[in-house]
Amino acid sequence: MTTQPITPYSEKAEKFFWKTGVAQVNLGDEPFKSIHSLLISKEDSKISSIGSCFAQHVGKWLLENDYSFNRSQLDKKQISSFAFGNVYTPRCLLQWLQSSRSNNEFDIYYDEKMGRYLDLLRPSVFPEGFDSEDTLQDSRNAAKNELLDTLKNTNVLIFTLGLTEAWKDLDNIFYPSCPGVIAGEFNENIFSFHEFNYNEIQSDLLEIKDIIKHINPKIKIILTVSPVPLTATASDKHILVANQYSKSVLRAVVGYLSDNDDFFDYFPSFEIITVNNVDDFRFNANRRTVSNDAIEYVMSHFKSAFSNGEIHSSQKNKKEQHEETVCDEERLEALNKLPSNLNHTTVNKLTLLGDSHMGKLATALMEMKVTFTGGMVMNGSGFAQGKFSICPTEYFVPLENAASRQLYAPILKNLQAHEESHFQEKSVIISNIGLQTHQTVARFFTWLQKQEDADIKNITLQNYVDFFHEDQSQQLSILLAMKDRGHTVIVVSDPPFSRHFEESHSMVGLIYSYFDAIEYLWSQFDILFFNAAKTFDDEIDTPMMYASDIGTPDAPHDWIHGNSLYYKWLANKLLKIISENT
Repeated sequence: MTTQPITPYSEKAEKFFWKTGVAQVNLGDEPFKSIHSLLISKEDSKISSIGSCFAQHVGKWLLENDYSFNRSQLDKKQISSFAFGNVYTPRCLLQWLQSSRSNNEFDIYYDEKMGRYLDLLRPSVFPEGFDSEDTLQDSRNAAKNELLDTLKNTNVLIFTLGLTEAWKDLDNIFYPSCPGVIAGEFNENIFSFHEFNYNEIQSDLLEIKDIIKHINPKIKIILTVSPVPLTATASDKHILVANQYSKSVLRAVVGYLSDNDDFFDYFPSFEIITVNNVDDFRFNANRRTVSNDAIEYVMSHFKSAFSNGEIHSSQKNKKEQHEETVCDEERLEALNKLPSNLNHTTVNKLTLLGDSHMGKLATALMEMKVTFTGGMVMNGSGFAQGKFSICPTEYFVPLENAASRQLYAPILKNLQAHEESHFQEKSVIISNIGLQTHQTVARFFTWLQKQEDADIKNITLQNYVDFFHEDQSQQLSILLAMKDRGHTVIVVSDPPFSRHFEESHSMVGLIYSYFDAIEYLWSQFDILFFNAAKTFDDEIDTPMMYASDIGTPDAPHDWIHGNSLYYKWLANKLLKIISENT
């Protein structure tokens, strides 16, 4: 008896699923497997290329990689098979293929300043123009003859479609660009805007097919869609909407033809370039699920439909968003490391409690085979902004999200186990609660500006103490409660990398004085404070070897964290402190 698949998808290969076909591909370093079905013989191929500006990239690559590429002998300035410049629409190619065309008075422009005749059908090919109309027409005829000869010597024609927008004159002659943009002069009484629809583009491509088959029945046309967006639109749509419409129509036409006509094939350059990447805020890590930030961003635009048309930004500050992204990744890592059974009875002497720094410290300790419980519980903003509730029986309840409560559960269980009467030894707690200087320093400065008697140019220790009392007392009370129940508490400062990046350099003085102030505060409660930043500065001569390498061209450097080398250094320092003080 043959077992049938449960659904039509059950026996599909990896390329048919987003997770394995896209999300797991390291974009830029790995190819998309089986993304096309083209099979071209390098030895026997005679390739020609025409189309938008992207087509020139295709031709250049073919030449550089020793493929048989037919390059125009009439236009040496551009890498193209034909002396027509960029051909953005099928209609423009069709005009050149048609055997005859009526005389037209609009497509040649006499430039009085230059004293030359300009070819508006090929404005970028001969920008210097011609000395007479006859010379210009002779050049056109030569280009047309080269087109026919080249097609006879071609078995693969790559046609890159770029636009649906075009300009035409009173004789319905279509131009590669609006007259007056590159050459000539725009006259609204002669030239008008035209946007090709699906049926027109499909009809033009089928007519191109019939002509080319008559010239050379052995040719195969590979259609592509240029991923390069429109520079500008002549429609009444926003450029983003106009571009997406244009590319969508082109993609739909070439998709239909390549699926239903053996004369056409398709190569997905458009998809490969436009697929979302892992650092795109609009998608979650699977590069498919739309993120909450993206939804907010979209709906901030939709909201304007109900108001006066004004769009207010709902996106987080890029710096803050970048910080939270790094920390969210650390939280996911911490969740993955949670034991599957939280009812286990192992009690560990060492407990970590804090934000992403404690998560990274946890990773370092695991690699060093040191047993402990805990790590990251909330983002730094969660502690700094008080996203928790003080609870006498549980110290506090994290309120950032369900994940934070899940991460806190084993920490609380470990502490409570140490507090049972038969357990003589209490836990050693390493924490950075109350630090989070990328958040708290800004809060301190805002608070200071509101104080009537404050001197911003001469910040005192008393200013910090007052701030701790008014703004951070609940955060600090968590660690005080743990000390009062007999646990050894060690508070560790943030890393020192604010001094090594331009975007954070202005904060260095406040951050380091914050460290000094909180060290003084904890000394009043007999809690040990390890100023990791100051110790690191004194000991390490090559600080950038320990700095985080996270950062993108449009996002700030991650000066908040260090790399794995830094947290291994920190782990060794803290283990030595523990051995000396317990």
